[in-house]
Amino acid sequence: MWDRGAAHPVPIAPTISPVAADTDIDDWLASEGILDAPGRIEARVVLAAAGLTRAGKQRIATHKLTRAREALWAGITPVCASPACLAAAANPAKPIVRTGRDRCSICGGSNTRRAGREMVAACVRTGLERIVLLGGSGNAHAELRALTTGTPIEWRIIDGRNDRPTKRQALPDLAWAQLLVVWASTELPHRVSQVYTEDRPPGLPLITVARRGVEALCQAVTQFAQGSARTSG
Repeated sequence: MWDRGAAHPVPIAPTISPVAADTDIDDWLASEGILDAPGRIEARVVLAAAGLTRAGKQRIATHKLTRAREALWAGITPVCASPACLAAAANPAKPIVRTGRDRCSICGGSNTRRAGREMVAACVRTGLERIVLLGGSGNAHAELRALTTGTPIEWRIIDGRNDRPTKRQALPDLAWAQLLVVWASTELPHRVSQVYTEDRPPGLPLITVARRGVEALCQAVTQFAQGSARTSG
């Protein structure tokens, strides 16, 4: 911008809005993903313990925000509203604070991780531990095992692309299993699934998963376990 009225045009410095010296603490906590009043109270306790605020103070100096962010996330257990995530975070060393899914320390915003947690919780409640799975890719199998590592759930997985089990080989799996899952939307030749489904013991439940993806499989097992709990109850 130039001053045209001057004898010789000279540039005029633009007006620069001053950077705010401080910010509202509750607004800042909300922008960090702390969603409710109880969570903001817990967060304030953490900040006060770090010497970054005190009781009754409503604002915080802008230059302190970097340290405040580090202290905040180091001092809380952020968990989303998912019941499975809340259950998984029971009795942590640091206070639980409800956050958005992307900040959740349990599922990290992943639908698959959350579905896996829900499946594990439902299976544990009903004592469902031994599952035979027909179909799915190697990557999906690895992800399923990772989701259930450290839990009571065990898998016996038949890879439809590479395994060619006989009826004799299938019988011990069927005798061991508490649930037989057919992942029909994946590469699974009929001759492979037939070995298991034709000789399935009368008391062994079978579910068919019509959708691809580990999330869909976890949801199907969760629904079965929940229905089993209602029936037995």
